[in-house]
Amino acid sequence: MDKRYIELAPINLRNMHTTRYDGSGFSAKLSDFSPTDVQVLKTIYEHIKSVYDLWLYMKDAPQYALFKPTIERFSSDEMVFLGKKLGMTTEISSASLRKIIHDIRGGALTTMISCAGRIERMNLYNDVERMRSFVFLARDQAKMMRSAIEDIDPFTRAADERFRIHSVYDYVKKWHDFEYPSAKGTITVKVRCFFEGNVTTCCLEASALDRVVYNYINNALRFAATDTITLTILPIGNMLRWVVENELEPKDLQWLEETIGNDAQALYKGGITHGGNGIGLSNCADIVAASCSIPPPEAIEQGYVGAKVIGSTYYGWFHWNAVQ
Repeated sequence: MDKRYIELAPINLRNMHTTRYDGSGFSAKLSDFSPTDVQVLKTIYEHIKSVYDLWLYMKDAPQYALFKPTIERFSSDEMVFLGKKLGMTTEISSASLRKIIHDIRGGALTTMISCAGRIERMNLYNDVERMRSFVFLARDQAKMMRSAIEDIDPFTRAADERFRIHSVYDYVKKWHDFEYPSAKGTITVKVRCFFEGNVTTCCLEASALDRVVYNYINNALRFAATDTITLTILPIGNMLRWVVENELEPKDLQWLEETIGNDAQALYKGGITHGGNGIGLSNCADIVAASCSIPPPEAIEQGYVGAKVIGSTYYGWFHWNAVQ
């Protein structure tokens, strides 16, 4: 293992929770949104959940052609419009609500729309791995929406709260060789994992972890200068360190230098953005801090979350407690 991953942050970080973090604490209710946004949320959720429901229905004998109407829906201008429309009519009264809208509009939804567009354009309905990726993106997005909106599907959210172990292999399998079509071409995620074991104990906790991972990977995809980004997972004591790295264009390196200098930790405090909205990484700091039971400013200062540029490579990391 390259020692640079160990040297990114302290190796004595500890989880301060006396019990396992359950993934709660970063959600709103439908009543927090305007009636127009409630309808948008319900429509997006119903479309997304229908994908995984169909998969479960035909799991023993998959017929990927049955997904064609769904693929066409997600590749349509209507779906893109729905994602952009969310939050436009709600009076945003708190930073937490802004972060929830950010995670729903981003998360796996943007990738689903991009993936569906590629499947339709290239007629990839018989590409098993591509179709499976679309299905599991839908699964993740539905779970993240139940994590973010408590009462959008109370029955299934109750199931998300029940004890269920999730292995690190679930993340390796999901992300390794995942291809993301972008304006610059196809970008592939590569995973290197130096841990064998479990990472979460219920679906709600897994959704909280997903909200962090998707934020990191979406951020890397936006600024990747090459066709590959890398996710590395390694044990540091009882914690797991997740590191997402990507090469940067000279213009992005210059922007970072001019904006934050050597203080890449500032990116996690919110309000700093390069074409985005400046809250994604701040939200990650909040969730990771809650999972370790420490205040977000301390999580940033002590290196539970962080970023560093070495040469032309950007490294973003966070820590999550392994299941003992």
